[in-house]
Amino acid sequence: MTLLKRGALLAVLALAGIALSGCYVSNRLLLDATAAAHPLDDGIYVRDGDEADKIRITLDPDGWYRVEQFNDNGTIGETHRVLANEATIAGREGYALAEETDEGFDYAVAVVDGKRVYLATPDCSDSLDRDDAVDHGGEAQDDEAMTHNCLFKNRDALFAALSGFAGHADFGAPYQRH
Repeated sequence: MTLLKRGALLAVLALAGIALSGCYVSNRLLLDATAAAHPLDDGIYVRDGDEADKIRITLDPDGWYRVEQFNDNGTIGETHRVLANEATIAGREGYALAEETDEGFDYAVAVVDGKRVYLATPDCSDSLDRDDAVDHGGEAQDDEAMTHNCLFKNRDALFAALSGFAGHADFGAPYQRH
């Protein structure tokens, strides 16, 4: 893997640790842990345009990343476990991301554009994102006004929905290694 791809994937994981908030979800892991993209350097990353938004990335022995909010005073905030698989996202190279939660797994996508990596997280309260999920085999799970998840039960359906979503997604500002 090239140095650019290594840095880009690390930035993807940094983005995932904060931004995955759940919408495309599953009860079991639908990414392939044996195909984890993990030849990455540990480090601290900063979101473009926001010096206060810092993340510390650490590769764990199991191939998952520990993604921690990092404060200037050295304290650690919320911590997430994130797995990345290479994937074709809306016709271009990218990554499918899984964040482990107490309830299962949340998913997002990331793409590389030069030295920048952009993350997008689907929101099933948005009709386009929900339609991408349902059209590809996901099930809308609206429990209350605050819960808009789309449940996936197989990998192919998840990857198809993520790719469709990425075609119209609003990707956020990237992180850069600090």
